[in-house]
Amino acid sequence: MDVTLAIKKHRAKLEQMILENEDYNEIVKQSQKLDKYINIAMQDILAKAGSKD
Repeated sequence: MDVTLAIKKHRAKLEQMILENEDYNEIVKQSQKLDKYINIAMQDILAKAGSKD
């Protein structure tokens, strides 16, 4: 799955969970999933920036 698509998917799910006042622990787990994909995207960006030098 494309990382940007995964970020959008997990962000939308997190927003929905917050709006529906889901269990705090489930929101934290979803937030951690989103963080994981954001970190992957940042690593890709940094790797591309580093390879231009």
